[in-house]
Amino acid sequence: MKKLALLVLSLVAAVTVSNAQVCALKSNALTIAVGSVNLGAEFSVAPQWTVDVSGTAVIANPWKNLKVNGWDAVLEGRYYFCRAFNGHHVGGFVQAARYGETDFPNGDKSINDKVLGLGVSYGYYLKLNTFWGLDLNAGAGVGYELENNNGLRFLPRLQASFSYKF
Repeated sequence: MKKLALLVLSLVAAVTVSNAQVCALKSNALTIAVGSVNLGAEFSVAPQWTVDVSGTAVIANPWKNLKVNGWDAVLEGRYYFCRAFNGHHVGGFVQAARYGETDFPNGDKSINDKVLGLGVSYGYYLKLNTFWGLDLNAGAGVGYELENNNGLRFLPRLQASFSYKF
């Protein structure tokens, strides 16, 4: 029985064509300045297309006079002009966010809210070596505030993410 199982497994392995999917784990270095942690993963789904999934959470605040909390999650599709994880890319994203109460130094406050949004992005992926890369990305979109009915909100995005491909 073991020989039969080994034979079947060997035949399946021999006739299966494997197309390696590249995955890159990423973290946005710019979020550290505001006391946030960002972690994401980008998967190649075709020679020039990738899907990026990332999330950010505020866990600490380096500025004592600014109280900020919240999280966001982003799903983005990207098209690379050369090939995935190399050079210029454009994309479209969907973002969900939950912002807590924020006290700004000038006395302004924003209140708890949930936001859903859509946007576009442009970036450049710089290969540092075989495994490491730097993804520079800027994007903008609009989001709708769900709880407070304040209408549309501008959603800027700026990233300088270090990535590790495997």
